[in-house]
Amino acid sequence: MNRLIEIASSKTAAFVLLCSVSALVAGCSSSQFLGAPDNSPILAAALNGKVHGGQQPITGASVQLWAVGSSGYGSAATKLGSSVSSDASGNFSLGAYTCPTPSTLTYITASGGNPGVASANTSIMLAAALGACGNLNSGTFIFMDEVTTAAAAYALGQYFTPAVGGPSTADSFGAPTNTQAQTGITNAFATVNSLVCGVSTNAVCSNNATGNAVTSATFSNTINSSTVTVTATPESAKLNTAADILAACVNSLGVSDPGGACTTLFNDVTPTGSAAPTDTLQAAVYMSLNPTSNNANGSSANLAALYALVTGTAPYVGVSSQPTDWTVGILYTGPAALPDPQNLAVDASGNVWIINANGNTDNLAEINNSGTPQAIAAATAAQRYRSNAIDTNGNVWFGTASSPSTAFEYTTGGSLLSSVTFGSPYAVAINGNNDVFFGRNSGTACNGTSTNLIGEFTAGTLASTNLVSYLCPTATAFTFAYAVADTSNNLWITNGAGAGGTGIITEVTSVPSDATVTTSCTAFPCTASTGGPTLTYTTITGGAGGVPTLATPFGIATGLGGSNIWLANQTGNNLTKMTSATAGTNFGDATSLNKPTFVAVDGSGNVWVTNNVSGPSSVSEFSNSGAVLSPVNTTTAPFTAIGFLRAGLATPSGIATDPSGNVWVANNTASGGVFEIVGAAAPTVTPISLALKNNSVGQKP
Repeated sequence: MNRLIEIASSKTAAFVLLCSVSALVAGCSSSQFLGAPDNSPILAAALNGKVHGGQQPITGASVQLWAVGSSGYGSAATKLGSSVSSDASGNFSLGAYTCPTPSTLTYITASGGNPGVASANTSIMLAAALGACGNLNSGTFIFMDEVTTAAAAYALGQYFTPAVGGPSTADSFGAPTNTQAQTGITNAFATVNSLVCGVSTNAVCSNNATGNAVTSATFSNTINSSTVTVTATPESAKLNTAADILAACVNSLGVSDPGGACTTLFNDVTPTGSAAPTDTLQAAVYMSLNPTSNNANGSSANLAALYALVTGTAPYVGVSSQPTDWTVGILYTGPAALPDPQNLAVDASGNVWIINANGNTDNLAEINNSGTPQAIAAATAAQRYRSNAIDTNGNVWFGTASSPSTAFEYTTGGSLLSSVTFGSPYAVAINGNNDVFFGRNSGTACNGTSTNLIGEFTAGTLASTNLVSYLCPTATAFTFAYAVADTSNNLWITNGAGAGGTGIITEVTSVPSDATVTTSCTAFPCTASTGGPTLTYTTITGGAGGVPTLATPFGIATGLGGSNIWLANQTGNNLTKMTSATAGTNFGDATSLNKPTFVAVDGSGNVWVTNNVSGPSSVSEFSNSGAVLSPVNTTTAPFTAIGFLRAGLATPSGIATDPSGNVWVANNTASGGVFEIVGAAAPTVTPISLALKNNSVGQKP
């Protein structure tokens, strides 16, 4: 029986550990997963487990327990206790070890050994992510195989550094000590168990008897006196396929067979410019971080060669046909919490706040990083929620586009803090000063005297006495507008309806953070009336001057460094990177994008885009310089995908990245749900307002 962490039935006292070990029990939070704030070292008891290659034991593997590194991303891990060897049945027993602190995150590896072939395989490196050290005891049984290794690689790949010199040195997982980096890696450990265990309230963290990845799990919580349930459905067959590919190498002679599975695996997962892996854990991480297997050998050839390693006797139940990439995701659904997501934002704890736009059942819902519902705020009749943003205090802001038009502010715990009724707030943006701006969804040309273009609430205070209304310039319409701020506290607003298909955006500069009077203007460029704060609007028309052609610009994101802006051109099937109001460049085309709608920027400055078409749909990725990093339609089957294609996505809209490096996508359909692409992005400082405040947009925490 394959299992990541199995609690022996006779050890009933160990059951209480599961909330912290898995962080998936209903009601568990990220703070619980971190363990008690105790920095005292503790002497821990022996651990037992088993190492398998596929469905057969590995003999003579060197098993070592590790504490994650704490001096940076992929920093050197620390050995806990001494290594031991697995016996003829793959069993091992670790002696006593000392936990640096109860909350120290741990993982375990098994290197080398004989999987039942002619001689030992030095290319083997299997792993299992265990979680908080203080939650391990003599009743914890650890199972390592290719599925646990692949799950650790996908969820924790952004925190990995490969060993130099192979299995004789340490493959390391590590993160900086700052709060959000530690939150990110802690949440990533929980995601491993989402893929492998599927723990719910009444279950231990365990695989099913076949050893395959978990297919689904439900997580419930009591919210507003009602039980709210979310179902998590991992792409188990995709993860199993990755494990099958690893198994072809594990159950072989390794690199001592020059034409064998390990040679193919190591050659074809290596990103361009990187050294080839020397063990299977490194290879698994490379599959997750280089999901198109794109290197000097060519993406199509590499993907095909890797998939060919999956034989008819492969140990795990994988996909039935060759995928177009190796990304793995989890779909979260629930009729109460996630009826029809349209937009979302991630807070500093990695929790996801979702705007559900489903007619009169609109709501704002919060789920934690593992999918457990945390809060729900329901709309009143006829209100329509559209977009949301999170301020530097962790409070969530959103507005309604229908009567009664209202701006809302909710606390981090999901309680209503304040609300103010005013001019149809639609877009919401928050700058680094914690000034909150709502863009009005006018739909018609403004008359310069009565229609709000922007409402500002300074210093994160939602109150009618703190509202400054900037009036709309003459002949300017903003329909389905979305907005962001940059590091200069300028605002950028899109016109989602376009202008005859060409599109416009507006940059609003000289925005004060202490405005106290209402201002107006009637022509472009315009400034405030005498006596009021200066406010300048600049309309940017695509195709004019140094501005590239814009085609129905919709979603918008602040780019690397906070001084440039990315736009998704829905009808143009491309992206625009604006470096100023008079300069920009278009990237992508119909082979890489398909109705791009919303954009997000991760901690490496890469740009993530939703392709808003009926399912199956996809998410595309571009580098900060505009290079396409996701699959491109080559018209040659099976490589006809645009972006990372998912069966669980249909007309996706909002998108965000989190502190663990996961990509979250709002599945804007009647069936609803949000989709998480595990570990595909660089860990990101969240929320964006905090990144703007700390000048860390497009950087890791």
